[in-house]
Amino acid sequence: VLVTVSKTRPIVLYIRDIENLLFRSQRVYSLFQRMLKKLSGPVLILGSRTLEPGNDYGEVDEKLSLLFPYNIEIKPPEDENHLVSWKTQLEEDMRMIQFQDNRNHITEVLAANDLDCDDLASICLADTMILSKYIEEIVVSAVSYHLMNNKDPEYKNGKLVISSK
Repeated sequence: VLVTVSKTRPIVLYIRDIENLLFRSQRVYSLFQRMLKKLSGPVLILGSRTLEPGNDYGEVDEKLSLLFPYNIEIKPPEDENHLVSWKTQLEEDMRMIQFQDNRNHITEVLAANDLDCDDLASICLADTMILSKYIEEIVVSAVSYHLMNNKDPEYKNGKLVISSK
């Protein structure tokens, strides 16, 4: 899809924790490398690295540097007032990323079981975290409950649509 779209319109692709993705296996790295060669047109690909607190912004892996030759290092502000604001924003961003990761995990499990949930966005942050942790165990009970309480279950694109309630 990315290769096809890149021929007709500009694309910005952000890949969080690029090292984790690309270094899972040599095959993933090779596939990504081939995909990059097929892209045409205005395409910007950003790959971020996740470092542990206290890590000294270590060297970038040579294979990663071949794919991403430009390295932008983001360091915390030195001014104390800006640092407090920066840390607050960083914590909020991390909560939102975790929230989105949890929601994506729930969506993946639902899709793997041919389910859809139209009101998934209505689930609050705390409930999404708990639901994501136990979704594999909950999904069968949720389907049973839904089918027992709905005489005419709704299907969309071949998937059973269940409520988040």
